[in-house]
Amino acid sequence: MPAPLFRRLPGFFPALQRGAMGRGLLLLGLPLLLAAQHQRATRRLHPPQPGKNPAAVALDTLTARPVLYAVGVAAGGGEILVVAGQAHTTRLRPNGATETTAGFRGQAAWLLQRRVAQWRDAGAVPATATAPAQLAEFIHAAAARAGFPARLAQPFRLQGEPLAVWWHVAAYPTAGPADEAAPELGVHGRFGRGPLDLLGFVLPPASRRAAKRLHLHVRPGTQPFVAHVDSLRPGPGLRLLLPALPH
Repeated sequence: MPAPLFRRLPGFFPALQRGAMGRGLLLLGLPLLLAAQHQRATRRLHPPQPGKNPAAVALDTLTARPVLYAVGVAAGGGEILVVAGQAHTTRLRPNGATETTAGFRGQAAWLLQRRVAQWRDAGAVPATATAPAQLAEFIHAAAARAGFPARLAQPFRLQGEPLAVWWHVAAYPTAGPADEAAPELGVHGRFGRGPLDLLGFVLPPASRRAAKRLHLHVRPGTQPFVAHVDSLRPGPGLRLLLPALPH
């Protein structure tokens, strides 16, 4: 198996630099900065006890890897992304650096996965879809028009160059994919413009009137780093991809 890849974020992404701690919900109202921010948490939670999560998935048990797409949270904390059978897991080390491991190693506290043989272009992402709920509503509507059932978690991809993406890597796992992000736990920051690989799932609505929810992960180009997306600014040219339905 390949050795883990260790990177400290300021050196790994030259576009990122240390900045003041901000609240995730306030970031959307801030003007875009010329330099990205890197912020580290000062709080830590006690990790969950082993064996207490019935939803845990051993990654080496996953099958159909060439067409497998998945997002999840690693057992003990961290972000998981599987694109076309290529798996990466990014965790936060005690010294504040991130550790990214390639391959199907370790366990997921929970995992959203789907086999997708082919993707199709479903249109441009509106520039106004800046909040997660707005983006989820747009993707849900596009999937419904394409004939996908609303009762299932809907996989999607975003391709292009968003104007900005705000992200975090969890220090410890949350209870489930629909939980609100806790950006003060772990490490978080912002990507500026540049090619990004985004994969996510729109979650089935809790009720007809409930706001649509999604869980979205990002990998910057071919770099070995995975993060959870808190929010983004689409900008022109960002495209939505949905699985191609069989004829």
